[in-house]
Amino acid sequence: MLRHAKQDVRMCRKPVGTSIGYVCPQHEGRCVVCDLQFNEILPTMREVRLCDDCGLVAEGEEHCIMCGRPSTTEVAYYCQYCTALENDRDGCPRVMNPTKQQRLALLKAVRN
Repeated sequence: MLRHAKQDVRMCRKPVGTSIGYVCPQHEGRCVVCDLQFNEILPTMREVRLCDDCGLVAEGEEHCIMCGRPSTTEVAYYCQYCTALENDRDGCPRVMNPTKQQRLALLKAVRN
């Protein structure tokens, strides 16, 4: 997520809890930290855990942790490189201030 001039994106980074993070089809198959594309889930990859504040939603009402879209399909994962570098231990990776393009995509998704 911090690649390609996205340094202004602010993540939650509170200590993680037991809730699992989900992503929309647009972010499916991408690492939530480095934005690396992956085709299959390897045993060295870890699923994303959210803090208690970000994970307090009802079952079936999960939103994408990257853009906030309500249509989530898959569990979010850290790639094997971020797991090896222990970037998965930095805290909750939910994006607190989405970019302009993500806000526009969310508005489009809500209207349809």
